[in-house]
Amino acid sequence: MILAQLLYYIGALLSIPLLPILYFQGKRARKTIPRLQEASHHKSGQTDTGTGPVLRLLALGESTIAGVGVEDHAEGFVGSLAKALSAQTGRPVAWEVVARSGYDARSAHLKLVPEVPAIPFDVVVIGLGGNDTFYLNSPLVFRRQMALLIRALREKLPQAPIVIISLPPVGAFPALPNLVRAGLGALVHLHSLAIRRLPYRFSRIYFYGRPLRLKNWLDKSYTIEQLFSDGIHPSPLAYRLWAEETARFIERKQVIGG
Repeated sequence: MILAQLLYYIGALLSIPLLPILYFQGKRARKTIPRLQEASHHKSGQTDTGTGPVLRLLALGESTIAGVGVEDHAEGFVGSLAKALSAQTGRPVAWEVVARSGYDARSAHLKLVPEVPAIPFDVVVIGLGGNDTFYLNSPLVFRRQMALLIRALREKLPQAPIVIISLPPVGAFPALPNLVRAGLGALVHLHSLAIRRLPYRFSRIYFYGRPLRLKNWLDKSYTIEQLFSDGIHPSPLAYRLWAEETARFIERKQVIGG
């Protein structure tokens, strides 16, 4: 944690001469990136596969959890994760989304947790980190806000296992200029380092700290255009691949009980 914060300060100092370039590049990128809406259909749903007791999934987070880039959550991360979990467990999965585009960890803690229904969930998934990176929040701030968010969720859902999914690969977003991409990519890596030990502070908390590597997907003959809807947010294909990786992590860690 101390190392991540120190590297953040060093990076901030080194970037001072580049601030004018970063400012104009960022301004140009904002003009060219289309503004996509959140998924407008089905904030909750259930898979049509599986038998036995329904497995309840809650997903909380930023734009990727809110389904920006797809019209229906069934095509986004949450719907894809529900399908993957149903295939793994053989059970139907009922899912619910509590998410907002543009929210960082602080906003999620203050505004989203109150919206979480106090009912038993078999697994809670948190998807944050992209906006904390775009807002240039320090690793210390990100870790503190994530800890507050988890504590609030744990008070509301004392028995539910909580999975923090891998942070978005901001350093690989094709819509960003190279210099901006490099700087934000380094920061999201520091954010990941900052929260990697959070699971040791709480019970039944899991962090999938392995970075998302687009190269692994591109090696499967997918193109970069197929993986992004706007150069920032995932396409339905990327949401599915990301969800399947997350489902394998959940299975490997035996997050969900029988």
